Amino acid sequence: MRTGGRIGLVQTPQEAANDADQFLARYLERMITDVAAPGVVVAIHRSDDKPSGSDRQLWTMLNERLEPTATRFLDLVVIGPARVWSLRHGRTLNPPRRRANRRSGARRSASRAAAR
Repeated sequence: MRTGGRIGLVQTPQEAANDADQFLARYLERMITDVAAPGVVVAIHRSDDKPSGSDRQLWTMLNERLEPTATRFLDLVVIGPARVWSLRHGRTLNPPRRRANRRSGARRSASRAAAR
C-alpha cells in the first residue's frame, strides 16, 4: 500500500506469466526506492517451484536498476508449494527431502549383524 491507501502494484498470475518488461522493472524499482529500505528481497509465487524466463529477466533488470541506489537488491526468490528458489544463488534454498528408510528396526538390526 502506498501513501493515502493506494495500491502500489497488483499483478495477476496470468500477467506474471508474460515476459518481464522495462515498465514493470521501472515500476518495481520506483516502489522499492520509495520505501528506502536498506535491502530488499522480491518474492514471486510459481506453482511449479521453478523460476520462469521472465523471472530471470526481471532479476537482471532489477539488479541493473537498483545497483546505483541506496537500496541493496538482496535476492529474487520464487516460492512454490514445495521449494523456494533463489535467483542470486541459482538454486533451491530448501532441497527436496529424501525419503526416510522404511525398514523395520528388526530388519535393520539383522542387516547390521550380517554386515559384521
